Amino acid sequence: MVLLLFTLASACTTIPSPDKPGAYHIGDYSIVYNVSDFGTYEATIRYPAKSDGELTPADNSDVPYPGIIVSSGRGGGEWSVSWISEHLTSHGYVTLAFTPPDMFSNSTTQWAYGFIGGIEQLKMLNNESTSPIYRLIDTDRFGVIGLSMGGAGCIEAAGATDSEVDVAVPLAPGGYNSSYITATMNAAKNVSISIQLQVGSNDSFVPPERVFPFYADLIPDTTVKEYIEISGGNHIGFLNQNFAEIANQLEIESNTSIGFEEQRRISSYYFTSWFQYHLKGLEGYYTYIFGDDAIQLNISTFDYNIP
Repeated sequence: MVLLLFTLASACTTIPSPDKPGAYHIGDYSIVYNVSDFGTYEATIRYPAKSDGELTPADNSDVPYPGIIVSSGRGGGEWSVSWISEHLTSHGYVTLAFTPPDMFSNSTTQWAYGFIGGIEQLKMLNNESTSPIYRLIDTDRFGVIGLSMGGAGCIEAAGATDSEVDVAVPLAPGGYNSSYITATMNAAKNVSISIQLQVGSNDSFVPPERVFPFYADLIPDTTVKEYIEISGGNHIGFLNQNFAEIANQLEIESNTSIGFEEQRRISSYYFTSWFQYHLKGLEGYYTYIFGDDAIQLNISTFDYNIP
């Protein structure tokens, strides 16, 4: 695998740290949207605002903002990974986080269409004069990020024909099977946009050996891609703190060794930088994902490909 190093365009000290909250306040409101064959998706939209809260006035100072669609995995909803939406919105994105019609479905495609439908919703609401996000969004730039089944949906949405996804970050994505080819695996072969995959080394639901093949074998080497294995991290560590703690107490998964807050910090360091560099074109973030600062202490495997 050939790795190329780029010259840094700006010093990392001149830009906001990707693992800290950004400078924007967060406005929010709820919507629902329908997707044929799957049903009604509930969603929360968050946008840069002049103050925090429901339906607060938008911050138009840096429009247009790219849009990012966010999802959790099986058994979860937008509320279980709201920290991701809040973090990205604080860095200057309009986010739509959805809960699928059937949270316990085995269909990864249900999640894929949540992302595809979410993009269509943001485009539509951006053009409605009565919408709280009227003319806030750069409708030419969209990202997706999802956990587990949501991560599989990220890959499927990114690899779909005529996909409008420009940047993807699957977190511990499901959908890999060593015995047969799944829809997610087929879609991975068609991914041509920048994609970063993350997984915890101690993940017992989607272990690294079921994530790394997406990176190494399925996503083409003509694609800008990155693989990050968080040392000591697990599956529930990508959830909101309260949900991760409850899952830990119920012994749903208890094999973390770095703590949930640290796992989220490391994860946000990389996914925020990935979106800032690839979706906004902020070259100063190159150093966080490809340069001298890219390797953090609690990373067991780190690899990337720049064709």
